[in-house]
Amino acid sequence: KNGKEGKLKPAMYVANHCSWMDIPFVSRIFGFLNYKIIAKAELLKVPILGKAIQVGGHITLDRTNRRSQMKAFKSGVQWLKDGVNLVTFPEGTRSKNSRMGSFKKGAFKMAQAVGASVVPLSISYADKVQPSDYAFPAKASILFPKAVIKIGKPISTEGKTDDELLEEVWIAIAGNLPDSQKPEKNTPIGAN
Repeated sequence: KNGKEGKLKPAMYVANHCSWMDIPFVSRIFGFLNYKIIAKAELLKVPILGKAIQVGGHITLDRTNRRSQMKAFKSGVQWLKDGVNLVTFPEGTRSKNSRMGSFKKGAFKMAQAVGASVVPLSISYADKVQPSDYAFPAKASILFPKAVIKIGKPISTEGKTDDELLEEVWIAIAGNLPDSQKPEKNTPIGAN
């Protein structure tokens, strides 16, 4: 509870990212819950999706611009303080080989700044539903299984360093992925 009777404390939801379909799948889970997605600014150029991100008031950041990153950080912290859940893909971009990659620290720093829990989301088979070389999603079949999202237990940020929190969430997400999407053996947990 965040001090207001009947109100749940907001959380930072983080997920692996291997398909264009990850955003709609995550949005389907949240339905009408109050949340904002943290997205790269390049998505504003994508027809329909870009307009939806803009009209929805979601947070965008230019990954090459430090000022944009700071603005996104401050905006994210304020949304959490205001009771709004945040959703992000801390790999920063879709995986090229469907395997989970290294995480950036921004989402974890936002959660720590306000004491929000981090909820791991493991997205399985979204890369099969929308292969990178397909213009449209594939119909579910033996070759194209349905996507599955496993929602992990909330992880407290209290008393943890950035690296400890990032590692705990990374391991939780990877642990719920199929072998074909688990990180390769030498994948660093955190990215610079």
